[in-house]
Formats: sequence, C-alpha cells, structure tokens
Amino acid sequence: MAKPSIGYRDRANLPALGTSLPRGPVLLDSNVFINALAGRGPSVLQSLLANLTSSFISGPVLLELTWPRGRLDPAHPDTARIIAKFDQAIARIAPQKILVPTTAQWGEAGELAGHATRAVAGAQRSLTTAERMEMMNDAITAIVASAAGATIITQDGDFDLFLQIDPKLQVLFYDR
Repeated sequence: MAKPSIGYRDRANLPALGTSLPRGPVLLDSNVFINALAGRGPSVLQSLLANLTSSFISGPVLLELTWPRGRLDPAHPDTARIIAKFDQAIARIAPQKILVPTTAQWGEAGELAGHATRAVAGAQRSLTTAERMEMMNDAITAIVASAAGATIITQDGDFDLFLQIDPKLQVLFYDR
C-alpha cells in the first residue's frame, strides 16, 4: 500500500490553540513572541507570554528572537523600542527552559527537515537558503519539544509537515 502524500493541510483541520492556556508543558515558537509583542493574534498569546517562566523555548527560537538586535537599523527611530520588547521577554525565560539539542537530535532534525522539504518541494527543486534555514530551525524545535514532552504553540505550517511525519509530535496552531 502506498504511503499517503505529505503536504500542507487546510488550517481548519489542524489541532488548534484554544482560548485558554494549554495543559502540560508548552514550547513557544518565535512567532508567538513576535505576534504577542506586536499585539497581534489571539489573546491567549498574551497569556502565554505572561506565564513565560513556565514555558520552554528551543535554542533556534532564542536565535530568532535575538536576530533583530543585529538586523534592525540602529538609526531607525523604532529599533530601540522593538529590541527592548524582545529583551524584556527574553530576560523572563529561565535558562533551564531553553532546550538545546544533543548531537543525535541535530542529526534527527536534519533528516526530519530533509524529509519535509522533499515532500513539499519534490526531489528536484531546492529551497532558498532562508527557506532551508527556517525548515531546519523548525525541525530542531520539533525534535527537542518532542523529547521534552512539550506541545509546540505556533502558526508555522512547517510544523504540520512534521506532525504528518511524526504523529507523536504535539502541536497546537493559531491564526493571527
């Protein structure tokens, strides 16, 4: 019997983040921070940030949250305010809540990202460097969250691909 194809599914069919905080450990994807700090998304995102000390993040999420420090133009009038918001959120993350992959998990994540990429891009098309990097960061996040027994909170469709490859993965999606 042929294995069903993997692809991005209709968001209405994905496990959804409700209006209250999820039970059990959660790992927040970078888009939770970005949207909550910008005042976008469902109100539960604000609650997740308010309870940040009980949430996990992955090493790649920390990377994505600190990237604006170097990327944003220091001369732009909004840069200091934006970076201050990120820094305040990052300061509330307990160091022991940052999940850093083991050597084996790096390898698992590479394979997971490759499998997901092949499923959506085919064997011939290459992703751009930015798309590859995002897919790999998301795969590392999925692997460490799964190992920690944490549910990933995200709006990123790449996690739908990972969920189809590894049904044990726990993910809750939200829309802006």
